[in-house]
Amino acid sequence: MVSEVNNIDLDKVRRTAERAQENGGHFPVEKTIEGTFNLRGGSPMFTATLQSDYSSFTYSADEPSALGGRGGVHTTPPLSYLLFGVMSCYASTLAIQCALRGLKLGELRVTGKLFYDLAPPVVSGEEAPIIKRLELHVHADRELGDLIEISRGGRCPAVYAISHPPIETVIRQD
Repeated sequence: MVSEVNNIDLDKVRRTAERAQENGGHFPVEKTIEGTFNLRGGSPMFTATLQSDYSSFTYSADEPSALGGRGGVHTTPPLSYLLFGVMSCYASTLAIQCALRGLKLGELRVTGKLFYDLAPPVVSGEEAPIIKRLELHVHADRELGDLIEISRGGRCPAVYAISHPPIETVIRQD
């Protein structure tokens, strides 16, 4: 039996499903990232080291110039990282769903669009949602039909999280 389809290790996916089933259908995970804001000036404004199973790497962010950011080299506005994370998660979820059904893809690209308004909460203090709409456009060499919606409907953690607020948010000073 083929254990890898669409760059997805199906044995690992199956083991995760088994572990979740043994745990009442749950697979709890906690991700911690610590970052530092640069108070001395210049770019980047914020950095954090992220870790994967096999490596670590540093991400840098600057606010957009409209919010006083520096827009330095190799930095990105924070909402771009949010969009990237949702796109990446959705593409992986879609590839997994295809792989589980034996559907091999020759190409899978996702274009993401985030429509937002920075003014209300950030500069004017009004209570209004920042993100107005998120669009993901899937480009594949095969017709994916229902798999696009199946991947969206609760299978992709990032799409689910952003489309089913509120998320309990705790902010405190340690």
